[in-house]
Amino acid sequence: MLMFDWQGLFRNYGNAFLPVLWPHLEQLASNPHESSQRCLCEITAGLIRGSKHWSFSKVDRLWQLLCPLIRTALNNITVETYTDWGTCIATACEGRDPRKLHWLFELLMESPLSGEGGSFRDASLLYVLQGGLAQQQWRVSELLHRLLAYLEPKLTQVYKNVRERIGSVLTYIFMIDVALPHTRPTSSPHVAEFVTRVLERLKPLTSEPEIHNHVHEENTQETDERTQAVKLLKTVLKWLMASAGRTFTTPVQQQLQLLPVLFKIAPVEIDESYDEMKQDARTCLSLMSQGLLYPEHIPLVLAALEEMAASRSWHARFSVLTYLQITVFYNLFTLLSLPAEVLRIRKLVMQLLLDEQLEVRDMACTTLSGLLQCQFFPLDSCLQTQLQTLSQTSLPKARGELASMDLVRRHAGVLGLSACILSSPYDVPQWMPQILMELSDHLNDPQPIEMTVKKTLSEFRRTHHDNWQEHRQCFTDDQLLVLTNLLVSPCYYA
Repeated sequence: MLMFDWQGLFRNYGNAFLPVLWPHLEQLASNPHESSQRCLCEITAGLIRGSKHWSFSKVDRLWQLLCPLIRTALNNITVETYTDWGTCIATACEGRDPRKLHWLFELLMESPLSGEGGSFRDASLLYVLQGGLAQQQWRVSELLHRLLAYLEPKLTQVYKNVRERIGSVLTYIFMIDVALPHTRPTSSPHVAEFVTRVLERLKPLTSEPEIHNHVHEENTQETDERTQAVKLLKTVLKWLMASAGRTFTTPVQQQLQLLPVLFKIAPVEIDESYDEMKQDARTCLSLMSQGLLYPEHIPLVLAALEEMAASRSWHARFSVLTYLQITVFYNLFTLLSLPAEVLRIRKLVMQLLLDEQLEVRDMACTTLSGLLQCQFFPLDSCLQTQLQTLSQTSLPKARGELASMDLVRRHAGVLGLSACILSSPYDVPQWMPQILMELSDHLNDPQPIEMTVKKTLSEFRRTHHDNWQEHRQCFTDDQLLVLTNLLVSPCYYA
């Protein structure tokens, strides 16, 4: 029999069959086998839903029996049956008044993270509880406050499966925290208050230029502030990832408070040596950068990015550019309607194009090329002059700090000119021939300038090869002679 059959049976005949069924239910509850537990789930869900219109005295007697039965079954939960119990509780609570199911919710709220039975049991009990609460949405704000108060001291979990489940539960706790115009705040827990408390506990990490995960062993019992902060941060990352696709609105202001921490974690490159925390931070930044921004949010986002662009960590400055690329392309038309913010982004990219770290300059070149290609801002005479002036910075013969700064400025100018070339892969605008000639003058410059020029010429040859006969008409004879020698000679490529 299916759940709906049991529901109809108990709805039509009340508790008449309970004395006959109860010994069988107790036997099923004590048997951890998958088929027994699934059968019990079907009957339990049907019984709870079928008792909807029973008298209070009958329902009260039912729960006096049913609570110990469910408690016994949850003590025997296994990998094969935890999803069945989650579905059972979610089905039983769907569309029901939570006041008429308070026995069930009080049972599920009994120490879901007790630690008895290991991390799997803790994660499973949270999953079952989440199934019931998710069906109630706004109706159980008092329970959500209680659950949040219970979970907050336990956010420093070392077990990955428990962290992931807590992150998912936190998503449902804050899901109804929606601020609509001309409305009062909801009675459910608020993200802003939670983030404020979390940031206070993350203070041991916020003063560091880069955050590294030193908590690798699952059974570590270290209790120092930094270790606890790292554990807390791992759980917060799980929450941010879980909430990205489930929340009704994006809490931009609260997320911006966590951005500086995420930028300090996210790795520049992904390889097998990076741990879970770095992978999660990179995923969080990617998901957050894809969020829809309203015009009033954009100045806040840019202010946060400008602050991180001055960070001591070049990894953070690098991540600012990758975040900026995605944010611009996902909110292109909103940003284009705000000319002042477009100028701020242009200034930020130019600032990072002059960064002392080579990797940051290269990423700034890629970002500038993409912005020019989508016509986010035009390649006007002011920008061309600025890049040409930088590329003509003199390099003193003597080595030293001053010479290194001059090399950075010259390289920044060459990267900017390269970004202009790469922004037009399918045509030859009027300004391109002259910029190509200026780039060719840097082929004998020191590294990394020489390598940048070679890569740019190689990419130009690749993208314009098919239409070269048409594009060559855009060059003068002298320019064509120089360019042909450059593109044909293999000695000019890495």
